[in-house]
Amino acid sequence: MAAPSSLSALRRLRDRTRSWVDEDPHAATKLVVGVTLLGLLLRLVALGHRVAHFDEGRVAYWALNLRDSGSFAYRYIIHGPFIQHVDSWLFAVVPPTDFWMRFPVAVVGGLLPLTALLFREHLRDEETVLAAVFLAINPVMLYFSRFMRSDVLVAAFMFTAFGFLVRFHDTRKPRYLYAVATFVAFGFAAKENAIVYVLTWLGATGLLLAKVFVLPNGYRDALGFLRTVPSADAVWNRITGRVRGDVDMLKGVVGSFRDRHDSAGAVLAAYAGHVALAVVLFGFVSLFFYAPRGAGVAGIEYPPTPASQGDVNFWSGVTNPTLFPELVQVTWERVVDQFSEWFSPASEKATTTETGLIESLEGFYESVDGHYEVLLKALAFTSMPLVAFSVFGYALDRLGAVEPRHLVPFVAYGGFVSILGYPIGTDIGAPWLAVHVVVPLSIPAAVGVAAVFRWGSEALSADDVTGVAIAAVILLLVSALVVNTAATRVYSNEHLEGNSLVQFAQPQESLREDLHTMDRIATAHDGGADLVVYYGESGDAYDGDDAYVKENRDNWNESWWTTRPTCMNWYNSLPLPWYFAADEVSVACENSESALRERAQGQTPPMIITQPVDGTVPADRLRAAGYEPRTHLMRTKYDSNEITVWVHESYARETNA
Repeated sequence: MAAPSSLSALRRLRDRTRSWVDEDPHAATKLVVGVTLLGLLLRLVALGHRVAHFDEGRVAYWALNLRDSGSFAYRYIIHGPFIQHVDSWLFAVVPPTDFWMRFPVAVVGGLLPLTALLFREHLRDEETVLAAVFLAINPVMLYFSRFMRSDVLVAAFMFTAFGFLVRFHDTRKPRYLYAVATFVAFGFAAKENAIVYVLTWLGATGLLLAKVFVLPNGYRDALGFLRTVPSADAVWNRITGRVRGDVDMLKGVVGSFRDRHDSAGAVLAAYAGHVALAVVLFGFVSLFFYAPRGAGVAGIEYPPTPASQGDVNFWSGVTNPTLFPELVQVTWERVVDQFSEWFSPASEKATTTETGLIESLEGFYESVDGHYEVLLKALAFTSMPLVAFSVFGYALDRLGAVEPRHLVPFVAYGGFVSILGYPIGTDIGAPWLAVHVVVPLSIPAAVGVAAVFRWGSEALSADDVTGVAIAAVILLLVSALVVNTAATRVYSNEHLEGNSLVQFAQPQESLREDLHTMDRIATAHDGGADLVVYYGESGDAYDGDDAYVKENRDNWNESWWTTRPTCMNWYNSLPLPWYFAADEVSVACENSESALRERAQGQTPPMIITQPVDGTVPADRLRAAGYEPRTHLMRTKYDSNEITVWVHESYARETNA
């Protein structure tokens, strides 16, 4: 009796839900909004807890530099300028912290589930809601929406642009063309691989046309055709019949436009103006983000050169019509130059070497093999339910188990091809590549999960205890797996190498306590350096790949960019320069052991940073002088990249009081 009673309770719950949905035409929209709010909350909770990653510290530093100097020039190595501009504006009104640094990405990632509503004409209500759920709580999207990189930004902007393109197809309303242009411009301003999305759309369009023209009935049509050996006449009749059908279809498309307008010419005239204005809008938004600010390149090189009246930048160019053509030319040349640099690593992989094709292919395989491994691990350990259900949903669409819709195979093609293509086109194999896979696959995954829901509902109506149990177990297991993965890989275990979402340039969480101490010392300490960075090896013992301090003191005031402190090997020490700049820490360098001993004997500075790989560190003398050490791993992949933070006991007591 227990089973029938349970089924009865489930049936009542289902009927109430159906009744609410039937009575409220906006029920699906309300659910998507609720899911979006949940996703936004999940991204903002403890957003500033994790220590900044190498890349986060680098880009955040330049955003802060833009705020302080007013100078900007696009550099592909920092990726698209969108986040630099937005963070620099944000830092003008709020403190430059890890929370606020990540805030724009968290908000964009949190609002991404709303895009499911753009596809509502092609999805059932439950599929629309489930697509929003996947975008809101998938561990990959959660982790990298809480990470100040531009992958979530470009994925969100380009997916939104695609959604508005679908809405334009559905409604023929020109306003959606302007939305497409704006979000494509945002996408290109976010990161260079926006071009990959455009190529993916073109490739998916080709595959979709092949499906429509060649195998309109899916795999069943193909299998049925292959069961017999047709004659030449049969093959010819099949081809000519298909061509006639395609011509009729095109006539129908033109006819549908004529129904809306007086003539085909009127259709073209009506949209040509909107398309032209949308292109202009795309160009202006792109110009806004990519155009130089202040002194441009000269303002971010070291030493920086102040802007003069003759320098053209965005504001001078748009307010002075005579300078506007020069502004466009300068910006265009800079973008072309930097995009060419960005494309070069991928093109180099595809270039044969002088040693021949075989050796080139072997080198190519070795260069991307690790990239595939990182991507596949991220998908396998954090997004397997989404990937599995996307395959299932695509198969259902192709086999006719659900109503075939062009949207489902289109986004499935984009997601599956991204698994193959992204590792080839990137110079760094990193788990954030998974973002570009899970976003498009959220739609076919929603189709697959919705099918399980419907089958469970049908089993419930038929009092099929086994069917209901199977559907319930599948859905509960998937839910538990997603929640557990999010808890253990997004909100905890954020540094360990065993976490497949962690890229190796992520510092250890234990560093956070010393960063707080450094901030308090910088605020309270007056006179002299707040912190000294030390590395004493020289000659053949000097490790340029790990050392934080430049070997030659004559180069301490030389740097290609305004990367301060200029006495440090800046890139080796990231993300520390971000914290030095954000907390206004006075930093000095030392590469003489005797000089460090003298500083320690005088109990200044309050903090010292050394490296365990440096054999010249006078550890005993520092301890004797009252400094307390704590060692932190700065990279998960390289054990040699450790630092030891020494805090003098007097300042430790003051700051902890």
